[in-house]
Amino acid sequence: MVCLLIASSLWLRWRERQQARLNWLKRQIRIEVLNGTDIDRLGQQAAERLRRSGFDVVEVGNAEDRSFTETVVVDRVDSRARNARLVAAELKCQNIIPQLEPTLLLEVTVIVGKDYAKEKKKGFLGLF
Repeated sequence: MVCLLIASSLWLRWRERQQARLNWLKRQIRIEVLNGTDIDRLGQQAAERLRRSGFDVVEVGNAEDRSFTETVVVDRVDSRARNARLVAAELKCQNIIPQLEPTLLLEVTVIVGKDYAKEKKKGFLGLF
């Protein structure tokens, strides 16, 4: 019984440290969110979701092309797209592209597509 208590205590501490590290990583990622659709405020909704999750959204605007059917997460600083993967996981997005642009003062660009609006409309109160 004592071993079980010790093991569970160690696991909980490890999990707390992992969560603290993840929260720290999220705060380090500066994000630009662009609305790639003709749906008003869709980019703002995605930005608010990212902020609630702990990310640093530094800019929200409209993409030049407003015909994106799918959301795209672009990593601007890491060829292995580690930053973009964290952001994409929060948005439940599969489209991740490393496109290095070191002159930008941000790590990730999110171009919100029409699929983001469809995700919001799942069933009664978004529960199903």
